[in-house]
Amino acid sequence: MVGLIAPCGIDCGECPGYQATVAGDHKALAELANRNAERFGREFGVEDVICEGCVGGGERRIAYTRECPIRACALERQLANCGLCDDFACDKVNFILDRTPRARAYLEGIRARR
Repeated sequence: MVGLIAPCGIDCGECPGYQATVAGDHKALAELANRNAERFGREFGVEDVICEGCVGGGERRIAYTRECPIRACALERQLANCGLCDDFACDKVNFILDRTPRARAYLEGIRARR
């Protein structure tokens, strides 16, 4: 069963940042910070990749959630995820869905059950 589905459809339980945070694995967090720095071409520290999930009860979230237009839109519309949105799949979320087929499948499954 799928765990915490972020607004974009990514299962937080499958996210390396979430996994390392929950496990308290500082080495894995440091490695993820380095990978993100290379991938995004900007500095990332361990504090930037600590995450308890986009929709989790915790306050610690990976740094780019503050900039995430998908999460901001879902919060504004008071939706748990984009699968519940009447405008699914818009250009905002397609950016992720085109690169993450599993996220698309999760959101389409949620949409089919609503």
